[in-house]
Amino acid sequence: PDFATSLINLAFLHERMENFELALPLLLQAIKIDKKTLGQNHPDFAISLHNLAYLYEKMEKYEEALPLYLQCIQIEGQKQYKNRSTYATSLQNLARLYRLTGKYDKALPLLFEALSIKKKILGTENPSFVSTLNNLALIYKNKGDYELARETLMQAIDCISGIKISHDFSNQWLNKLKEAPYTSLTNINQLVTSLKITDQLISLDKNIAEPKAKQLIIAELALYLLNKERKYAANEKDKLKILSQSNDWLTRNLMLLNPKKQKSVAFNLADQNKSVLLLQATKSEKTYQLGELPESLALKDKELKKAQSQLQAKLAEKRSEEAKDSLRNNLNNINQDVEAFISMIKKEYPKYHQLQYQQANIKAEEIQTQLDDNSVLIEYVIGDSVIHIFCVDKKEIQWEQFFVSNKKMKYNIKNFHNALSNYNLIRKEEKLAYTKYIKHAHWFYQKLLEPVLKNKSNINNLIIVTDGELGHLPFESFLVEEAKTQITDYNKLHYLVKDYNISYNYSASLWKDNVEAPSLENNGQILAVAANYNLQLDSSMMDVRLASDQWLRKKLSPLPAAKSGVETLQEKYQGFFAFDKLASEKTVKEKASDYAILHFATHGILNAKRPVLSSLALSEDSDSTESNFWQAHEISKMELNADLIVLSACETGYGKFEKGNGIASLARAFMYAGSPSMIVSLWQVNDFATSEIMKKLYENLANGMNKDEALREAKLQYIKSANGFFAHPAFWSSFIIIGKTDPVFIKRKGGNLKWIIGGILLVVLLERGFAMSRRKKEEA
Repeated sequence: PDFATSLINLAFLHERMENFELALPLLLQAIKIDKKTLGQNHPDFAISLHNLAYLYEKMEKYEEALPLYLQCIQIEGQKQYKNRSTYATSLQNLARLYRLTGKYDKALPLLFEALSIKKKILGTENPSFVSTLNNLALIYKNKGDYELARETLMQAIDCISGIKISHDFSNQWLNKLKEAPYTSLTNINQLVTSLKITDQLISLDKNIAEPKAKQLIIAELALYLLNKERKYAANEKDKLKILSQSNDWLTRNLMLLNPKKQKSVAFNLADQNKSVLLLQATKSEKTYQLGELPESLALKDKELKKAQSQLQAKLAEKRSEEAKDSLRNNLNNINQDVEAFISMIKKEYPKYHQLQYQQANIKAEEIQTQLDDNSVLIEYVIGDSVIHIFCVDKKEIQWEQFFVSNKKMKYNIKNFHNALSNYNLIRKEEKLAYTKYIKHAHWFYQKLLEPVLKNKSNINNLIIVTDGELGHLPFESFLVEEAKTQITDYNKLHYLVKDYNISYNYSASLWKDNVEAPSLENNGQILAVAANYNLQLDSSMMDVRLASDQWLRKKLSPLPAAKSGVETLQEKYQGFFAFDKLASEKTVKEKASDYAILHFATHGILNAKRPVLSSLALSEDSDSTESNFWQAHEISKMELNADLIVLSACETGYGKFEKGNGIASLARAFMYAGSPSMIVSLWQVNDFATSEIMKKLYENLANGMNKDEALREAKLQYIKSANGFFAHPAFWSSFIIIGKTDPVFIKRKGGNLKWIIGGILLVVLLERGFAMSRRKKEEA
């Protein structure tokens, strides 16, 4: 049986990763063992059957799942097991399967029996009891019995909130449910589910008066509860799940608002959920100090969160129901302690409370005060069938809607990204590459920018806040004018980069915080790293280094222009320049916190499934403590003082999209570490083009240009000098700037000393000239 349990746990892991075909044989093997060792009437054998049935259900193999659920109920329905919560759960799961297959009348009696058992052994306030009520309400809704569905949902809300009120969906109803004493995350989660079904019910029931007003109130409550739930969530995965739910409520809300009358409200909602975790992380290290919290209370805050995390981790493990009930009670007690602590902090240390616990709630007016007359902030929100486009300038807020299916938008983004990054197509099939590029480049401009920019004048700077996979595209490459169908020189096309300085941000809230933050004081020096991938691992280290790391390193192609690019920086600017074995993870970790600019001429390794394992590939130095793959989770824990990070590597700004938290990429890891500005790439960059653009970028920065202007001018200079397909956007548009765009001070080699000497000579000459003119006046 212990071996069967291990098989089930491994299958569960595969199921969570959606590797269903790998999970299936493991569960079949476990059932075979349990049948032999436990017998067909044992409750643990029923659990194994249940796991297999649930897997088939997720695979949408309902016919295979049904007999397994029925067999579970037969075993658990025996007299000695019938009053256990596991039997009630099996009844509810079989009812869910019947609901999914439209057999509502078979589902109802199962749910009634499950409710009876749960009421007896768990009580009506238990979230498991409320879960059954929610499932019952779904059946009624699907059958068209809206009145019964509504009554069931109101009962669920009363049970979970612990209060009985008139459910009129008024502001008074909203405020009472906000103030209810919720005892656990699971309770809040079940209430949000009840609200979701209620929202669906209101949209279906034609007899309900003022449905939109009621739905807006329900959505406000759901968002409030999800924000409350997020405070208690102990790990990033749980927080991301909650943020995904919040995002669904926000997009639903936007569809209920009036684009002509409620622009400001809509914009505030649109930004509310973006990059929440990133915003928290960038503040977390300084929160205790900035919030003026005594050390003893700061320690208590950390201990409470640690206790929450440990209990939630234990609950996720396989345990008996009795043990889990005990853990749930302990977690509820901890949650109540956290709530009491937060209430005390809010009263006695309001500054800390605001920094740590209050959700960022940016207002359009706050953005407008930070914008100059030549800048606009454009923010996107992607819904299921519409893209919301907000444009904020000094004087007005625009809200446009572009109706397109999410599926089609993703398809177009993928195709355009491919048109920009497929070097083989550009070199070998010039006509096809040109046609593919111009088709998408002008379409994206027409749909996403022209509606808000067509009446704007005197605008030089675009601040872009993307959403979803839009973050994979460089807007600079959009075509303002439709190109001729016959092949035209790429450097003659009207790119957006020719009209504007363009920068990107994860949210308007982050942009505002970044703008308001004081500039970092640093030494004006560069730490530049050029990795060498020809270096071999010492034979003595073969058994120490992971085989997967050794395999990955063999796949890395040399970057000959990387070394020459860093050597050019070394000739002109002050700093530390690392080559060969010195360009290692150990060197970078030791020195990174001491420099104004960090420049990495390395490969970037993208891990799409686990973004925290994405890395910068540094030189192999055979060190026993470091892998020389500097991973995102390691970067995020650094305390950097760099004003600018330049990642002249592959796909460092490209990553997996996470609702509510932007693009999970290497760029984000550096923002976690405290960097206000990053220049990153969105696909594998061409070595030569990168070297040329970087050379011009640093010259422009050293001459005092803003970062976005410096990058734009470097691109324009490259486009002007490139010939043939080398002027294609694939070679220059990959690099984008994220974050703060103000100038960065760079110390030239010898240049600063010359300026100082020149300044002294000028002062001496001026003083002499002034003295001479004064004497002449006295003589006269």
